Amino acid sequence: MTAPVAAEALLAASAPDHASVTLSVPEACARASAYAPPLIGTDIVTVAQGTGRTLAEPVVALVATPPFTQSAMDGYAVAACGGLAVGNRVQVVGRIPAGGRGGKIAPGQAIRLFTGAPIPEGADAVVMQEHVDRDGDIIVLRRPIRTGDNIRINGEDVQPLEILLQAGERLDARHLALAAAQGIGTLKVRTRPRVAVISTGDELRQAGDALESSAIYDSNRPMLLALIEQSGLVSIDGGWVPDQPEMIADRLLCMAERADLIVTSGGASLGEEDHALEALERAGGSGETLKIALKPGKPAVVGRVGSAAYLGLPGNPVSSLVCWLLLGRTMACSLEGREPPRRLGFPLPSKSAFARRAGRTEFVPVKLEEGHDGLGVEILGRGGSARLQPLAEADGLAEIAAESDGIRPGDLVLFHPLRGGFAI
Repeated sequence: MTAPVAAEALLAASAPDHASVTLSVPEACARASAYAPPLIGTDIVTVAQGTGRTLAEPVVALVATPPFTQSAMDGYAVAACGGLAVGNRVQVVGRIPAGGRGGKIAPGQAIRLFTGAPIPEGADAVVMQEHVDRDGDIIVLRRPIRTGDNIRINGEDVQPLEILLQAGERLDARHLALAAAQGIGTLKVRTRPRVAVISTGDELRQAGDALESSAIYDSNRPMLLALIEQSGLVSIDGGWVPDQPEMIADRLLCMAERADLIVTSGGASLGEEDHALEALERAGGSGETLKIALKPGKPAVVGRVGSAAYLGLPGNPVSSLVCWLLLGRTMACSLEGREPPRRLGFPLPSKSAFARRAGRTEFVPVKLEEGHDGLGVEILGRGGSARLQPLAEADGLAEIAAESDGIRPGDLVLFHPLRGGFAI
């Protein structure tokens, strides 16, 4: 459930008519996230189950790491006493594997060590095994060695009671390794938001249906459900509803009992057959239409119905995808009580020209191309908000700044990879 914040009342009282005001992408994202206050619930999961979950409380170090001073290399522990020169001869008097104990040396002596083994008493450096010549129990240094070389000091990585991870951190393999190195077995995480997806439109048909004239198959709902799963959220298939406001309202009310965020595709614009906002209000919810300086995906509806946040996406599939990546993921992050990831693209030169008018931030499908002048991106035609094939062929999306009045070969664009995870 969501925190008891009357977001819709606060927003309605303070908001201008956003259907008539064009918002930048950051402004629209901030507006959308205000309708999605953080969820209250938490779960306890094992470290192995923590991937993609959001921390509900800080993780504090229980022990120092490393917990003892140890060798960073396979080699020989020596008493460098400030430094040993090339050609120094040292006698090997013992052997300590990782997990072993004990050992003591005097100047002129060495103990054979392996990575992670404790440093014996009297030693202050480790010489790498490839930097010595060994003859029986004698090693001869082929490189100079100084005090402290190749040693990991107790607590140099982490000190006890140090805060390792903050609440709101989304966990991946790096964070889980850090927790596991502390002997931590379970983590307190925020409940994963449940996201329901509803397709609307009289023209839509489902897989297996006959496709009569003027009808199309529904591609948005499978795409959005997949995006939601890839985002680590709980997806709920809300099915298809025709373009009838009362039927859409009924489905919204049904999904509001099961979901924390309801997403519809289609009907989000301002035409006579666009019923997203009307249906939301018929269901007892409230919201607004956002006019965004974005291409594709200019219109979107945001609001609340029951205890759920609501996002109405455009019906064209590429518009729907881009709006989900920008607005939907921002709302999901807000529900999880974490900051949305910064939209960081890689600046790459365009290898093609692209005519456009300034005024809207635009995302276009691109392929990576390696040429004699280095790595760049090839824009896959005009794309278009209804064309899926260029999107499927793309390595990513290029972000073109709102102020740009066209792209010429060599101009920099921001590349956002699609394969291996959506990055915008």
